[in-house]
Amino acid sequence: MDTQKESLMDKVLEKVDIIAGPMTKFGQIPFVRAIVNGMIAALPVTMVGSLFLVVYLFCSDGGITAHALLPFMKPWAGDLALVNSLSMGIMAVYIVIAFGAEYADIKGFSRTTGSVGAFFAFILLNYNSVGQLVVKAANGKLSAGANAFDITYWGGAGLITAMIAGAIAINIINFCYKKHIVIKLPDSVPPAISDSFSAIIPYFFITLVCWGIRTIVGLNIPLLVSEMLLPILSAADNIFVYTLQQFLSALLWICGLHGDNITGAVTNVFLNQWIADNNTAFMAGTAVRNLPHVWTPNLCRLSQWVSTCWPILVYMFMSSKKLPHLKPLGLICLPPAIFCIIEPIMFGLPVVMNGFLLIPFVLTHTLTAALTYWLTSIGFVGKMYMNLPWATPSPILGYLGAGGSIGGFVVVFINFAIGMIIFYPFWKAYEKAEIAKMETGEE
Repeated sequence: MDTQKESLMDKVLEKVDIIAGPMTKFGQIPFVRAIVNGMIAALPVTMVGSLFLVVYLFCSDGGITAHALLPFMKPWAGDLALVNSLSMGIMAVYIVIAFGAEYADIKGFSRTTGSVGAFFAFILLNYNSVGQLVVKAANGKLSAGANAFDITYWGGAGLITAMIAGAIAINIINFCYKKHIVIKLPDSVPPAISDSFSAIIPYFFITLVCWGIRTIVGLNIPLLVSEMLLPILSAADNIFVYTLQQFLSALLWICGLHGDNITGAVTNVFLNQWIADNNTAFMAGTAVRNLPHVWTPNLCRLSQWVSTCWPILVYMFMSSKKLPHLKPLGLICLPPAIFCIIEPIMFGLPVVMNGFLLIPFVLTHTLTAALTYWLTSIGFVGKMYMNLPWATPSPILGYLGAGGSIGGFVVVFINFAIGMIIFYPFWKAYEKAEIAKMETGEE
């Protein structure tokens, strides 16, 4: 029996080894390498923001429970949340700067020129002014305040703009340098000054392209993506649309885009209405299994991260003897992951743009989503009628969201087990490749 099991696993590992070559080549594409390295470079910011967010959840009303678990820290809750807003809340800014530097390094010119150019392109593509703020004085009078930018798309939802901006900027600069379309100063001029002058013409072309896209044409890239998804994710509470939404979300995440924010811009409107409908029906005496809607805002929390990022985190610790850098990374990622704050894992390992983990991530994300919806529709998992905080640990969320659903608690661990099984051969291939890179000194 054991021999048969080992033989089956060996066959699976052999199949994965066949696609290991293409996976490795995918990771060596200059654009992909720059994205991955840029996200790793921005990791400290997202890590710190995640840790402050965890502390904030414990000391704020409605964070994890109705009342703060650490009430003595409640006066500082807003200040703690500010750190998260200025780190993870504008993560696209940090990533585009790091991405620009890494991509410029690969192309063979100044990292500073690349990072500044990429950030400049991002601002030009992502410009959304909210005009002049109105300030209310203590005496009740209104006065004009400072001008402000709308930073809605400076966080996870703006990552697609960050990638496009970086690609435009670096390739324009690289083209100008190769074709000598630059201002050339004498060799006696200090390099810092020479590099600044040589970037003027490339930056001018970056301005023409990005300013033309956003200001002249009026194209808002993140908004366009949301509008494209609207007809696909129409307000239909069924297993097919829900599974499609989770598939698209996973696909966006693996490409480095905040899948929840992008698809959520389309689905949140009716999901909030559906949880309200469930709550109203329950209060009117309807049994949990007969509530009108299966798909509610927190249904995805019972599958998406517990079946993908939790298994990855376990395998990180299991591989830490062979790959020592995974242990400290895993220890930092663990506290946020408990509360489904998964950015440190996604951008830290990274899972994003990882050719080895792409297939199991999307596959597991999608399969467990369909399973969870089906189990909820047949009554094994209770339909949620309480809209608990999104950061509630998934087993607790599954149990309490439907007023005490044992199935909601159990399905989390079923999905976790499915993820462990699906990820195993792909993780072994990834581990093997990482060990080979470590032995040869490759980055």
